[in-house]
Amino acid sequence: MNVRINPQDIEEVKQMLKKLSGDELAKANSRGINKTLDGVKTDGVKMLTGYYALTASAIRESYKIRKGSFKNPTGVVSSKGTFIRLIKYGAKQTNEGVSVRVLKSSRRKIVKHAYIGKVRSDQKSEQVYRRKYHDEKHGGKTSKINKMAGKVGYVWSPKQNRYFPARWMPEEYRLPVKALYGPRIQDYLSDPVHFDVLKKLAGERLMKNMRHEVEYLISQIKKG
Repeated sequence: MNVRINPQDIEEVKQMLKKLSGDELAKANSRGINKTLDGVKTDGVKMLTGYYALTASAIRESYKIRKGSFKNPTGVVSSKGTFIRLIKYGAKQTNEGVSVRVLKSSRRKIVKHAYIGKVRSDQKSEQVYRRKYHDEKHGGKTSKINKMAGKVGYVWSPKQNRYFPARWMPEEYRLPVKALYGPRIQDYLSDPVHFDVLKKLAGERLMKNMRHEVEYLISQIKKG
């Protein structure tokens, strides 16, 4: 998802810039665009936090800004289409698995047999995982005891038809595990309706910032 900011795309901005020449024109272009880029990122993050049950900091991590320069007064705000780790969606461990809330409009849901933890000793932060074994169907009645044992650290044994602590089980039952992720958040802003809203806000910001820069530079010229 990219938002390209170019002052030549807006007629009113071009008319304002005619009041300047040379270095002042380049300065107005560069400063106005770069301020707008930061604002577009802020608008995008705000729209996404209104839809997904994520913190603003978790969303900002996916954004990158390529600022404009005097020679090339075009900047780009981009958000890479990555999937956010499920731990970021308010993940909480329960006896049945991990509880998460993905959308602001939805309730919390249980990802059965998932657990919160680390798979490497050098891993800095916890993630939500699920053993591959739990993705396969297994027999056995869902008794109260089995539900209690389904929490972190337990795996199902088809031979014994019950749960056992993972540390007692052969590696084939404990591993491999896979990290779980939420939806690709950029899909929301890629929707033409939402993207048009973001572009409209970008245009409004560009107008405001350019007007400020032009007026400031003209005042400096008059003082000189």
